[in-house]
Amino acid sequence: MQSMTGFGRGEYSGEGFQVRVEVKSLNHRFLEIICRLPRRYQILEERIRREVQDRFHRGRFEIQARLFGVPPDTARIFVDRGLLNQYLLHLRSLAAEYDLAGELSAGDLLHLREIFVQVEETPEIETLWSELAPALEKALEEVARMREEEGAYLREILLAHLQELDRWLAAIAERKETHLREAHRRLEERLQRLLADRGLDPMRLHQEAAILADRLDFSEELDRLYSHLRHFKEIMASSGPHGRKLDFLCQEMFREINTLSHKASSAEISHLAVEVKSVIEKVREQVQNLE
Repeated sequence: MQSMTGFGRGEYSGEGFQVRVEVKSLNHRFLEIICRLPRRYQILEERIRREVQDRFHRGRFEIQARLFGVPPDTARIFVDRGLLNQYLLHLRSLAAEYDLAGELSAGDLLHLREIFVQVEETPEIETLWSELAPALEKALEEVARMREEEGAYLREILLAHLQELDRWLAAIAERKETHLREAHRRLEERLQRLLADRGLDPMRLHQEAAILADRLDFSEELDRLYSHLRHFKEIMASSGPHGRKLDFLCQEMFREINTLSHKASSAEISHLAVEVKSVIEKVREQVQNLE
């Protein structure tokens, strides 16, 4: 069981440069990946996405890579010799024509910046990946570890909430038969008062009361709640991802307890149902953090 929150950082050191990758994972309904990369590594974005998709199922991943220093193959300097020859030709021609003293030194050429051409090279993709991958791998491992640790913590919280839910459902189950007998009695008394002058057959009266009381029977809803609870625990014990399945079960449990409370028409049962809803809401809040 994993949560969707985590943070990781990884670094790689090369000759004269360092790559640092930071990964932050947040809650999200789906898997969203946002990459912020130096220009040198932008060609690797799709490969980075695949690495995250292979490891995780849900969450918003913010991946930031930074480059410190200058890799040796970043750029090369070339001399435009054709342009340099024209400069020299014209300078010597001017020196001879106007009888100018002095010789042109190598240091003077530094002022002729346009003869030096910087060409930015694009390394092979595998070379770039060999620089970025170690830092990314370490960052993702740390994220996964934090998500697992948080998931274990959430698991304990959920188990405690489920135990509480079990207790409230047991309290409702204990009162079910008493509630049904009392509902049957009240309905029979009410029918007797309403139909006292019409001479309704006592047997027919009892049957009608039983039919009406049956509408107040919430046994099916209670059984389905217990079934959802068992299924919830089974999913927790299985391999992930868990979040969406458990969220759906929370919705189903809400629906069942609402129907149960409505059918019971009992203040006591309604109070217990409120407690059940409160616990289910706590469970759902924690489920929202699960992958």
